Amino acid sequence: MFMSLIYISHSVIAPTAQKNEIENIVTGSIERNARLRIRGALLFTEKHFAQLLEGPESAVEELMASILRDPRHDHVTIIERRPIDGYRFPDWGLAYWGNASYMDRKIASILHKRDLVNQVGQTAQLFELIHRLAQESYDQKAPIGRPSPN
Repeated sequence: MFMSLIYISHSVIAPTAQKNEIENIVTGSIERNARLRIRGALLFTEKHFAQLLEGPESAVEELMASILRDPRHDHVTIIERRPIDGYRFPDWGLAYWGNASYMDRKIASILHKRDLVNQVGQTAQLFELIHRLAQESYDQKAPIGRPSPN
């Protein structure tokens, strides 16, 4: 069975280290995700991570356990976990970083929602945004976004 999982978290990466750390995350993820048959998209907004993972259930769970232990994250919150019929993303390869106050507000609002109905709607909006960014990244054959000036 395949699974889709979306999580969001606070980043604890120092601003001066963000560019190198994100490059390390993306580089390491490409190899690991290929081995685990994971697909998905990663957004990084300087304050938050949001990631959608898809693949065999055991592989997604193995990767999520690793993310929960990763010291670059704090307050990891799984906002959606559900079975799917197959991959919805053709490739792993989205890294978005930079001045992304819109995305930070979106992610922060999901983290603070207590009303399940509103959280479900916000989760759907986040999925659509991740999907659009991943498609643009795939079309360009490169991550989209830009590092912040340091």
